[in-house]
Amino acid sequence: MVRGGMMDQTDCTMDSGMVREEAALWGFLHDLFRPPSEEQWQWLRGEPARSAWAMLAGNIECDVVPALPVPETQAAFEQDYLAAFEVGLPHPPCPLIESHWNHTESVPKVLHENTLFYHQFGLKMSASTLETADHLRFQLDFIRYLALLFAKALEQDQHDKAAQIEQARTDYFERRLGWIPDAAQACREHLSEGWPVQWMSLLSACVEQIRSQV
Repeated sequence: MVRGGMMDQTDCTMDSGMVREEAALWGFLHDLFRPPSEEQWQWLRGEPARSAWAMLAGNIECDVVPALPVPETQAAFEQDYLAAFEVGLPHPPCPLIESHWNHTESVPKVLHENTLFYHQFGLKMSASTLETADHLRFQLDFIRYLALLFAKALEQDQHDKAAQIEQARTDYFERRLGWIPDAAQACREHLSEGWPVQWMSLLSACVEQIRSQV
């Protein structure tokens, strides 16, 4: 992306540091699901990514391994990533797009509502992107951005603005992210216990935990 009920005032006194930690969580998960490349492979093998995974695995109620699971080679990583998330007939086991899992709304409606949320907060999709507005990475980038806006409003004692942002966060979690646990379950059913299952399980646990709090 290119960045271009309502809580009461006492709710706005919550710790902005915790909100910034949440933003970092979404940033890590966004980066975790970036497409396979040499750069991504090296990032996954680096200490920052491994430390972030270990911290989440130790603090989120989820049955995942404590060490970031990654295939032994870049070629295996790319092959597994594509087979799990992007390639398959009639579709891959776990497409990373909401419209595949949302059976109550049409695809145009799903795309339109995601885009409206983005535009409401001054975000627009890059003209060069190959991904749709309902792709997981766009959604994770958006909730990370909302968390940062929320933290900034709290720090500046902008209570009305903080309340509006928190309402948007609540609405977005309720309306747009419910597909992720379904996708994680399908991943477990189709792919047994490979690393994509571990990744989706951690993602789902994070979404469900934060959804219960907003």
